[in-house]
Amino acid sequence: MTTTIPSGIKNWARLSGPADVLATVHNRARRGHRTETGTLTGVALSVEQRREVALMLGTRWELSGKPVRLQDLAAKLAEHHLTVLGLVEALHGEQIEPDKARRSRAQADATAERDRAAAHLTKVGLAADVAGRWLLDAGLPRPGSGELQTLAEQTATVLVELRGTGSGTRLAQLAAGTLHDAHALDADRQLGRGVARLLALLHDLPRPQRAGRAWRAAWAAAGVMCDGVSSRVLVLNLPLTGESPAARLCAAAPGEPVWLTLRSLTGTWTTSASDVFVCENPTIAEAAADALGVDCPPLVCTDGIASGAALDLLAGLATAGCAIHARADFDPAGFTIADQVLSVAPRSRSWRFDARTYAEECGSSGHRDAPVDLATAVGGLRDVHDLTRIAVHEERVLALLMADLAAVARSVDQ
Repeated sequence: MTTTIPSGIKNWARLSGPADVLATVHNRARRGHRTETGTLTGVALSVEQRREVALMLGTRWELSGKPVRLQDLAAKLAEHHLTVLGLVEALHGEQIEPDKARRSRAQADATAERDRAAAHLTKVGLAADVAGRWLLDAGLPRPGSGELQTLAEQTATVLVELRGTGSGTRLAQLAAGTLHDAHALDADRQLGRGVARLLALLHDLPRPQRAGRAWRAAWAAAGVMCDGVSSRVLVLNLPLTGESPAARLCAAAPGEPVWLTLRSLTGTWTTSASDVFVCENPTIAEAAADALGVDCPPLVCTDGIASGAALDLLAGLATAGCAIHARADFDPAGFTIADQVLSVAPRSRSWRFDARTYAEECGSSGHRDAPVDLATAVGGLRDVHDLTRIAVHEERVLALLMADLAAVARSVDQ
């Protein structure tokens, strides 16, 4: 803005009363209402604020008790070659765009960007209807910021590269060769998720939510192999059978914690286990191996936030009919793990992951529930944790967990 405000008016505008009046004018301008005429009946001024506004409008107005009339203010400002709107805009350093006009412009910008994004995809041979469905994916950037167009351009580049890529190309190899970044197509990157979901659309496959089975199937449909050894999960005494390498690994080391990779879980497998316990920290698995050895009930350790391998394994165990008893640290990351478990095994049970156990460890008073259902238990636990904000790690309840596992082992022997 190039409007020059006289210093006296600028100082007046900074006072509390005038500031409230001008803020109301600003809101009127945003709503598309008049700014040079009208009465500001909604502005409640104190005695001191009326005195401040009267420095511009005069003592007669101050004593009248009437609300501010914009035409009176406009007349005073006109003496200084200013309008009411001009003053407000000059003070804010920019023109005020009415909300309706801003929304219309934003909608037009979004439509234009969506059209440009679609054009990038159809230009490389993608069917218009497929491009349209992909652009509606809730996981994509909202159009209007430029991010969607950039994503579509990069996705089109990957699609072109895929046509000349032979079967068996590795995902990191494709990313490095095409985008000069071996991690550009990882599941935690916007581009990786976007391309994978487009491939799923093209091949009529389930939409990938994470780096799991649907993710690998989408890339496999395009002849791309995903990394299968970085994602892993720790298990103890998990009785897997079948053609999967994981079955042989588990059978080879009874009583010992074993790391299973996503690669080892490929192929067919099932289990004879009726109950499987799930924890977050390797200390629990190692302590169980030391205390119970081959007698320890089947145990799965996510080792922090659950990996794709852990979630694939738990999904398979749930499908096989296992009762999943899950827990984690009593902290925000632990709640995330519980949510992850529930996403693949919705009927999971709580393994001392409840408000009662947490409250006892925190020394909190009052009766607390200990629901068997994990989803219900997590809901109540979150409420109590929100009040205390105290983290309680699994290792603190190690003795309780070992007693639980020992009790299950004894019941099996009887």
